Amino acid sequence: MLFSRSTDHGQTFSAPIRISPGLASESFADVAAGPDGAVYVTYRSYAVQSHTADAIWLVKSTDGGQTFGTPRLVATITPFSSDQFTGGTGGVDCGDGPFACPSGFTFSRFDSLSAVAADSSGVHVVYTARRPSGQSKVFVRNSQDGLSWSVPATTLDMVASGHQWTPDVASADGVLNVVFYDSRADPAYAPDVPPGNTAAGQNSGDVVHTFLARSADGGATWTETQVTGAGSNFNWETHGARRIGFWGDYIYVSAVPGTVQLVWTDSRDLVPGADPRETGTADDQDGFDVYQPCTYTPNDINAPSYSSPTIADPCLNQGGLDQNIYTARP
Repeated sequence: MLFSRSTDHGQTFSAPIRISPGLASESFADVAAGPDGAVYVTYRSYAVQSHTADAIWLVKSTDGGQTFGTPRLVATITPFSSDQFTGGTGGVDCGDGPFACPSGFTFSRFDSLSAVAADSSGVHVVYTARRPSGQSKVFVRNSQDGLSWSVPATTLDMVASGHQWTPDVASADGVLNVVFYDSRADPAYAPDVPPGNTAAGQNSGDVVHTFLARSADGGATWTETQVTGAGSNFNWETHGARRIGFWGDYIYVSAVPGTVQLVWTDSRDLVPGADPRETGTADDQDGFDVYQPCTYTPNDINAPSYSSPTIADPCLNQGGLDQNIYTARP
């Protein structure tokens, strides 16, 4: 994990410095500055070797990011990641045709990650992990200084149905704000099934919503509000030649005194339909096909029977790929 700083409002940046040991694969960094000027970076590590772990870390700087201390372990986790649902392919997403997985599910890639905020009440790290039941929840852990993590992690809520994932956090006016995706509305929810699928690998509907959780006591207790009035599904097969789902798996919240702004990816405007590459027994009837009235030609060397239209094809403007970015202020 590398860090670079700017002292001229982002016009130039310092040479990057390494702020983590690099003993395992590390990714999904998030950064925050506290009211005293301390800088905090959280990131995820992976259990890729016997001496590494699936874990969330935090590293602190007390001199504006010029130097950093030793990373501190926030939590070891059981990840909620898409590769757990493929059926053993080693991949991270599943679709149709040559891109189908043994599990029979269809989904885009997703993974566990963390985010950090710092305010007068302390340092707050939120992250996704699976409970022993297999359900994915958003956890929060609070620290006075970002060094000691003696207070146990808790979940934002105790809702027993649905997966929660991809959180972001921001603080202002003494209130913590956490935004995340949630499939508690999914009637087909099961811990061992990816969001938006039935156990048989069918589309379970637009069952994913965006939620906002807020805490006015430093992360000790939370209240939740569903932000979206229309649901989404992350698994529509929008990813061109590969015929898999692809989602902007990013979601953010920004907070300043007087204003909180949320941004998320949403598929409410997407138009379902029939994929012209699927006919007869080739159509798996999974309900994830999108409207693509295009003329396909075998020009993809990796999958000659499943190529995509060119960028100039007018069929791309008819709604089958219509995922959009939405924003709201609570």
